[in-house]
Amino acid sequence: MKNNGFERTVLEIRRPLTQAVTHLSAYSSGIRASWTRLLEGSTPCDQYASVLSGLHLAARVRDLTSADPRTFRKDSELRGQELARRGVPAECVAAAISFYVESCLPYLLSADGAGARWTKALTRWSSLFQFFLLSGYSRHEAAARLSLQEKIGLAEERAQAFSVEIANAYEKERRRLAQDLHDEIGHDLIVLKLYTQVIALDLKKGEIPQVHRKLKESVSLIKHALLGVRHLTFDLGPAIWNEQGFVPAIRLYLRQFAARTGLEVSIRSVRLKVKLPASYETALYKVLQGALSNIAAHAEAKCVAVKLEVRRECVVMRVEDDGKGFNVENKLSSPPKSYGLRAMQDRIGLLGGSIHFSSHPARRRTALTGTSIEFHLPLHGSETP
Repeated sequence: MKNNGFERTVLEIRRPLTQAVTHLSAYSSGIRASWTRLLEGSTPCDQYASVLSGLHLAARVRDLTSADPRTFRKDSELRGQELARRGVPAECVAAAISFYVESCLPYLLSADGAGARWTKALTRWSSLFQFFLLSGYSRHEAAARLSLQEKIGLAEERAQAFSVEIANAYEKERRRLAQDLHDEIGHDLIVLKLYTQVIALDLKKGEIPQVHRKLKESVSLIKHALLGVRHLTFDLGPAIWNEQGFVPAIRLYLRQFAARTGLEVSIRSVRLKVKLPASYETALYKVLQGALSNIAAHAEAKCVAVKLEVRRECVVMRVEDDGKGFNVENKLSSPPKSYGLRAMQDRIGLLGGSIHFSSHPARRRTALTGTSIEFHLPLHGSETP
């Protein structure tokens, strides 16, 4: 609605509308009762009756007749935006204003002479008020669309960055695995091959004592190679829990971690009588590895406690240590220093889950130290116990 047309309309209805408001003030209680009754009898507007009754339409009429019309317009649009944010349907807002006019009509039409003119002014006012309120709804929807587009853009950028990080992580893991195979198992197999050749020569020469020594060393090499294979298998995860189950595999990995680091590690599983999707098991295994790696590298902790449980409709894994802690906000705000934490967030977020950090940096004035991380993954339908 153009400003000049709006202001012209205000000038035309201001005097009769002021007179109508003065006349209706004597019947305000009856109008309010009738209006409330109409609201509460309308579906679905009845559930928003208390919110809509707070509009104080009579006060809005006075605003239009006494204040700057532009202020009335701005306030009405802001009120429309607020109602939209609160989830009130636009059709209920329009109905509420119509009900108000309907509640006023008996008192206006009963007035001698000027009743028709007052009714026309009130009707034109209601059209203005509805228009500006619904303009507020349009502004809210436009802002919501813009916000959604911005969120989608950020999500796409984050997903793209995460894809690059995942690709780099996979490449790094592939190279590490290849290096471990070459350095540990490959070396043992090469030496074992040489020992086998030497044993064959010693047998030809009849040097039995040398054969016994070489066989003993060969057995030691085989044990070492098997241990290396086991370590690599535990790091990979899924292959081992296909045979033993997810929780037993977690327990076994924690024992290996404790043996390697010297940390005291405990695990408790509560009500985990549910088969988790393979994607959940992989994600939880990997974020547990990441959390434990961070503890071993940075926390200076002595004890680590892991807890697995099902709460309502989600599975929760909590990893807690008694280390020196850190400032979570500062860490997450620095991407180069929070790659591991953000990788855990992204891995859980891709499955619709959430991650919660709580940490108490070591300070002289408080005895609270340590860090806890909770991973929440939603369970659906048949997955719930």
